Amino acid sequence: MRWPRPSRRFWKRTCIAVVTAMVICGGMFAVLWRTFPLPKGILSPGSHGSLILDRADGVLLDVTGDDQMRRLPVPFSDMGPWIPLALIAAEDARFRTHAGIDPIAIVSASMDNLTSGRIVRGASTITMQVAGMKLGHPRTFNGKAIEGFRALQIEAAHGKDEILEAWLNMAPFGANITGIEAAARAWLGKPAAQCSLSEAALLVGLPKSPERFRPDRHPEAALERRDVVLERMLKTGAITNEQYRAAIFEHPLLKDATTGSNRAHAGWMARRTGAGTIEQTTIDPGLQRAAEAIVHRHAQLLPDGIDVALLLVELEDGAVRALVGSSDPLDPLDGQINGVSRRRSPGSALKPFVYAAAFEQRRLSPDSVVLDAPIDIEGWRPRNIDRIWVGEMTARDALRQSRNAPALRVAKELGMAQVTAILRRCGMDLTSDATRKAGLSIVVGGLELTPWSLAEAYATIARGGEHIPLRLLRDAPVVRQRAISQDTCTAIERCLSPDPTEASSLLPFMAAKTGTSSGHRDALAAGWNASWAAVVWVGRFDGGSDPVLLGADAALPILQDLLHHPSLATSRPRRPATQWAVARPVGRTQSSHTDILEPRDGDVFLATNSRARITPLLETQGTHATLFLNGAPVSASTLQLKPGQHELRLVEPGSQPAVVRFTVERDR
Repeated sequence: MRWPRPSRRFWKRTCIAVVTAMVICGGMFAVLWRTFPLPKGILSPGSHGSLILDRADGVLLDVTGDDQMRRLPVPFSDMGPWIPLALIAAEDARFRTHAGIDPIAIVSASMDNLTSGRIVRGASTITMQVAGMKLGHPRTFNGKAIEGFRALQIEAAHGKDEILEAWLNMAPFGANITGIEAAARAWLGKPAAQCSLSEAALLVGLPKSPERFRPDRHPEAALERRDVVLERMLKTGAITNEQYRAAIFEHPLLKDATTGSNRAHAGWMARRTGAGTIEQTTIDPGLQRAAEAIVHRHAQLLPDGIDVALLLVELEDGAVRALVGSSDPLDPLDGQINGVSRRRSPGSALKPFVYAAAFEQRRLSPDSVVLDAPIDIEGWRPRNIDRIWVGEMTARDALRQSRNAPALRVAKELGMAQVTAILRRCGMDLTSDATRKAGLSIVVGGLELTPWSLAEAYATIARGGEHIPLRLLRDAPVVRQRAISQDTCTAIERCLSPDPTEASSLLPFMAAKTGTSSGHRDALAAGWNASWAAVVWVGRFDGGSDPVLLGADAALPILQDLLHHPSLATSRPRRPATQWAVARPVGRTQSSHTDILEPRDGDVFLATNSRARITPLLETQGTHATLFLNGAPVSASTLQLKPGQHELRLVEPGSQPAVVRFTVERDR
């Protein structure tokens, strides 16, 4: 039986019906496209954590995102050559040619499912999977239809590499790991860009069933899945037979699950400084292990509850190579505190900078004579730690023996403004009102500082007066600035290093200064050799005192062991000393008991908002002194002065009046 031949009229009506249906469907699709626009951030992987590495790519800190997932989004260019190829072969062979939906895959999957009587395979493209991972559609016909619609929108708005990047940054890889970079570092201990063909196939195969193929728990299943991915890469022409054979016999090595000592303190400091998802620090893993071992050994000899913090700095570029925040990082309380960043009293560790200020102005030299005798500062009568007065001695011996009275006399006669200026130029993080709050007590540890800033300042002296801010991030710039002269630094080094002898010439070079805070709450040692500077703090994080907390006994041995370590010990010729003439020497006069310490005669201040804020620092015998400003008595502790010439006069019965004249200038 022959079917009748369709007439021309039939074909005409059929074409009109098809075109009409296409127009109607196209119109409906256009309405849907405009009614349901593509959500913003459709390719964004969401909240991410951060990974902080040492200089050898070892993990210091691994921080999860807000959803407790380990996610480290990276750009497509940092995913290596094999991972995108493996993904396309495993999930969507025609990804580069379709527009978000693969009709051939839909027909093929439908036939397979109908033949089997059940769903044996899907037809989701990589783009559809991205929509599903981001928007969370149900695995139903309607859900797949929505994914297909969104896939078309995604393809219209984004490039193919962007879509691959989104999939690889959002896919689950087992445990709480999301994204290829986090997976590569968690399972293989390396960046995704460094993965071999075999490793790339292993990782790309995991999202098919992240827990069933989890490599640490089911290594055989993970390898079987890897083999499937490699076979698909070979079938699609992504790799050659030779590459396939080499990869199939390679056995990827999983990252060692054992953990070393805690380095999270350096990691958290770097994370607060850096802004990237993955940051590489300047921490050297070998030196970090050596520093931790030295701290642990000495901590065993200290009473319970006493902690140790340490910082090691390379002089060449200011890079922090080792950082120990606590001697017991596993302690649930004290172990979480980073002693390197806590403000504590430095004791006498600031005295070298007092003498540096005097050396810099040529008002003292290491061989100048200073006076170690009782001193009274507004009723404060500081004593030496040994309760002994030596009398006249050289500045070198006074600094080496850490005598309090000579350093206070030098600071008082020089002016604390000069001392704090040196401290700031060398890197100390002093507050703007440090002099007003602490005054001369800064000399003996009356102002709290962090070991971090102390290490920066000591490194400045160690490198001859060139200041470089400490660097914990590898990419941080190295900024150099002259802070004090080479001659001044050489003089300080002469004061703090051993006298040259035949025996000392054979030993590694080292210069150091110790500090002990009031009440034995902090013990500190800071020093340097030819290439390194370091600071060691020993104490209780709760601020408690202990008789063992003496800088020379508790902190100095740790510093010596560190700077004498075989990896750090250095020797160099003693720098030749420079002699200079001393004008208006400081540090020898007995106190007149009535003096204006700040401001100094001839000082010039700059007015801010038409006023200069000045806090006088006075030394008196008792409570009957009167301070006059421009001839009128004043009682305020802080003066607000207009631009012009001003005079302060301190009058006390039984003493000569003290007078200073200074200028306030307008802010230009």
